[in-house]
Amino acid sequence: MRDVLSRAGYEAVGTAPAEAYGTWGRDAADAAGFLLDSGPGRYLIDQAGRDVRGRARRRLVDLLSPHEREGALQLRTAALLVTARRPG
Repeated sequence: MRDVLSRAGYEAVGTAPAEAYGTWGRDAADAAGFLLDSGPGRYLIDQAGRDVRGRARRRLVDLLSPHEREGALQLRTAALLVTARRPG
């Protein structure tokens, strides 16, 4: 990241970890649907047979259920905050 921004003319490139709770759905089933029906989750689940897909979805719902709060499923998310200054 530093190299790319420096080559683009930016200075004072910095990074800082950032954490927050993100809402992933209305409940565990909704969040499991999102995670398994899009992106890498969809690719992986499509490789499994129908019976395995059903078991995987139920297991994910079970694992996510403890994170349901007040009508939403929230998980702590992490990111890297990148800052830089463009001279001039």
